[in-house]
Amino acid sequence: MRTSSATAGAVALGIVLTAVVTTSVGVQQAEAAPSCHGDGITVAALASGCAVGTGTVVLPDGRHVAVPPVGTTVTAMPAAASGATDPGDVSVTNTGRTGVAVLVDDHWAGAPAAVQHERAALQRRTRSDAAGSGATAGRASATAAASAPSSCSSRAYTKLGFRWTGPVAWSYDPDGQKVSGAAAIAAGANTWTGSISACGRTVASSAVAQYRGTLKQAPGVTATGGCGTSSGSNVSGWGALPSGTLAVTCVWSRSGVAVEVDQRYSTSVTWSVASTCSGARFDLRGVATHEWGHAFGLGHTAQNTGLVMKPASTTCETGQRTLGLGDLMGIDALY
Repeated sequence: MRTSSATAGAVALGIVLTAVVTTSVGVQQAEAAPSCHGDGITVAALASGCAVGTGTVVLPDGRHVAVPPVGTTVTAMPAAASGATDPGDVSVTNTGRTGVAVLVDDHWAGAPAAVQHERAALQRRTRSDAAGSGATAGRASATAAASAPSSCSSRAYTKLGFRWTGPVAWSYDPDGQKVSGAAAIAAGANTWTGSISACGRTVASSAVAQYRGTLKQAPGVTATGGCGTSSGSNVSGWGALPSGTLAVTCVWSRSGVAVEVDQRYSTSVTWSVASTCSGARFDLRGVATHEWGHAFGLGHTAQNTGLVMKPASTTCETGQRTLGLGDLMGIDALY
């Protein structure tokens, strides 16, 4: 059985947490704490509890995430191609003096005090998921069984612990675009807003996405599939991503309130924006619908739910443009 990068990363994170417990006994902090600055901060270094002003965390799976400002969480959420490994959602929270907490799916690591604080805060913000929402917490494998029921038969959804309190005004950077994608990405965003009907139900979503036109500014998503620094602007654009990753959305939030979202769509795959699709092309509107689900605060469901928020997309999957029952329930729970 092949071990996925997310599983391997979770194992590595677990080892780090164990190391914190076993090596901190009887060792002074000044002697045990490794350096926590620069562009190669490891999760093991963060486990010392060191405070980080600026720098880049390098995860065991190779993703790079710029440490956000104090009091801020940055979350990277990928969409995978069917059959590829889902690296999992990752969040990095900078708590300041108590250090940095790292969450990959449901596996925590980093500074013990920061982990304790952020774990409790996240549980409070997602408490309704455990109270009959039909959500399934934890890793949702992109390599799960391909046979999927109708998306109207699954009530599953997950909340990531953040939401917007106002409209999301976003721009499009056409640099490097594989197709003219602004309209398809905008359609994906609007799928989650206003009056939404799916599976015989209608809900009123207060989520709002406002397209502001083009902006020559690269989105803050790294080629490793992580997040760069916050720019203060919400930008969707194009660029290199790891093999098997179709797109990545990065959201910066403070105490559960989203303040910025950037998206990068892969320049390594072939895309379609037509109303119909054929060949080995990925439907941009469908993938964008998935990524905007992340942007508004929804996480992955299991692959076999057939929902928009499953972690992997097949070629020409235009059905992903339409919400399933769990997707509808998720956006209704958030907005």
